[in-house]
Amino acid sequence: MQINPMMPLSRDDLLIWLKSFSDQLSKGTIILDFHEKSLPILHVNNDFLQLTGYRNDALIGQNITVFNGQKTNLDTYNELLYSLTIGVSNNFTILHYEENGSAFWNHIIVHPIRDQQDTIQYLLLTCEDHTTQALNKMLSKLEHEVYAEIDNGDNLQSILTLISEKIENYYIRNVYCTIHLIENQNEIKSVGSHSLPLHIIQQLEIPRISPAICSDTQPVYINELVLPENVTKQFQEHRLNLVNTSWTKPILTPQYQIFGVLTLLHEDNTELKQDDLDYLNRLTLLIQLAVNYAEQKLELRRLAFYDNDTNLPNMQYFQTMLKQWIDTGNEGIIALLHPSEFNNFVDLYGRKAGDKLLHQMVERLQQNPTPDEEFIARFSNSIIIAKKVSLQQLDAYQSRIQTLTIDPYTHNGKRNYITLKTGISYFHNTSVVEDCIHQADIALTKARSINGTNVAFFEEDSNKKLAEEMETFNQLVYGIQNGEFTVHLQPKINIDTLEIEGFEALSRWNSHVLGNVSPAIFIPIAEKSGKIKEIDSLNFKIVLAWLQKRIIEGKRIYPIAINISPDYFYDVHFLSEVEHIFQQFDVPAKYIRFEVTESIELGDFTKAKEILQQLKKIGIESSIDDFGVGFSSLSYLPHLPFSEIKIDRSFINSMKDPGVYAVVQTIIQLAQNIYMRAIAEGIETKEQLIMLKAMGCPAGQGYYFYKPMPLEKIDQLPELQTIY
Repeated sequence: MQINPMMPLSRDDLLIWLKSFSDQLSKGTIILDFHEKSLPILHVNNDFLQLTGYRNDALIGQNITVFNGQKTNLDTYNELLYSLTIGVSNNFTILHYEENGSAFWNHIIVHPIRDQQDTIQYLLLTCEDHTTQALNKMLSKLEHEVYAEIDNGDNLQSILTLISEKIENYYIRNVYCTIHLIENQNEIKSVGSHSLPLHIIQQLEIPRISPAICSDTQPVYINELVLPENVTKQFQEHRLNLVNTSWTKPILTPQYQIFGVLTLLHEDNTELKQDDLDYLNRLTLLIQLAVNYAEQKLELRRLAFYDNDTNLPNMQYFQTMLKQWIDTGNEGIIALLHPSEFNNFVDLYGRKAGDKLLHQMVERLQQNPTPDEEFIARFSNSIIIAKKVSLQQLDAYQSRIQTLTIDPYTHNGKRNYITLKTGISYFHNTSVVEDCIHQADIALTKARSINGTNVAFFEEDSNKKLAEEMETFNQLVYGIQNGEFTVHLQPKINIDTLEIEGFEALSRWNSHVLGNVSPAIFIPIAEKSGKIKEIDSLNFKIVLAWLQKRIIEGKRIYPIAINISPDYFYDVHFLSEVEHIFQQFDVPAKYIRFEVTESIELGDFTKAKEILQQLKKIGIESSIDDFGVGFSSLSYLPHLPFSEIKIDRSFINSMKDPGVYAVVQTIIQLAQNIYMRAIAEGIETKEQLIMLKAMGCPAGQGYYFYKPMPLEKIDQLPELQTIY
């Protein structure tokens, strides 16, 4: 709506014209006197009276503070008042209240009106009810915050409490919110509440709704809610406002079965409006989706990070937690506890008896807690403990471990005593997780060589190790400068046809001093020193040179995947270097694929997405390597332009475990759902191949098909002899 701000009229004539103009508008309007300090209301039209429920005589002479209420934002009001005071055109959305106390979001546009001398005489305010738009915006914000908390790993109880808190903060009415989830037997599974304590909620008159198929989804409205005297007293003790009405809305599954209820408790007797009904419907849908998503995330987390037989954290979870402790500067011990009689338990009573023994050991430790934080997990036929403990407290902690052998362990009514072997290593802020665990394992081997219950500590010759790392680094630099690095290729196989469909390029180093150096040794040193970028670049050039040679010779070529380290991926010159290297060779970009680990999305999600999209424009597809070994958020994955997910070999090696099998199957299905291909790494047996084929995995690689081979041996493969 365009209004000419300057009218060729006197002040009195201008007001007459402005009132007439206001009455003809199809939206609520207010006319304020700009010359009075209080900015009194001179006129309101019928649309505004209908919007607010006020009578005309109740508003004339008042100012706009009459529409403010308990939840009106004072900062927004002060900004509005400032614009009115200085006579500036502006627009605001502010929470205002009707005459009956009902709140609504008022969208106000300020129009200063000038007379024939260009002097502001009046302020015309046009008003519209934007409650629906504001509530939709708030729901979107709530949805974002809830899903962010779920991705952060919060439990279901915390999520319900968060939703209750946000509803109380965002909703335009003064309400208390409770969320009840119920089981099949009408048992309450979980209650979410922000302001109201649980013991008060349990005494309120909230309608009982059984978990049955429900065709009536309308809210249950209770007017004049009667609070018992003791409940009223508890409200007052907690300094809570008394409530008079309640709205209870069923939360349904997609099959229209009730699995919970949402209840809003009000201070006043305001009845439901259509905006309220729409809001309640969207809230219950949000809760339904959030609960389903949270439960799925928890189940995926359990499958990935818990041992299926004992329900104890597994080694992947343990390593993740230990790394977090180390990265945040903690120090302590790693203790590997092995019951010497474990194999006897398994031989006598079966595998589940061994699982039960480990679980009972953990239960005893948890019944005898210590002040310092600890994390316990399963480690094969032992349990492993990370403990934040100082060296001065170590003797006391050893005594706690030894108490595990005092009382017998029972199985099927039989009492069995154990002896305990313990290997201990240390961790601090510069430790490497794998090294700490390996050192504890070495100490355990020493303990197992001695009869009876005993403890052994890892003894490290740090000078020798440091000298070896320094020598390796020196030779690595020499090797990069003098062409000692090369590439081996490992074929990737189509699981249905068993034909080669591509290769993975793997870096190899044959040092003139150290001989063949394992990637497990030189890659961590290269990453630590920053030399990994130079190795990645060398690998890229070697692969392109080999492909170009075959193209010139007219021989068949396949796509080749090249590992790119996070350091190189995020290097400011990475994309320009890729394009520069490509310009040196006449090889189509479609024959190159970059593999990056899932940790790149945690470095800088936005930057990672931008780089991957630029690579795709060049023509280079990308794969996410070693998927499943990190601790990243699954919510990021569908938004990154990967074309492949490579399942880490640790999962493939353990597929006989039902929990791991379920994780692998979930990853394959996840890849299909987001239009990516799953590639299994480390296939070593026919049994693994059969299992993967049954799960629908399209491709894989591993020693069952081919080991990594030098380029000259790859040239001799029958599939690569074809000339085009």
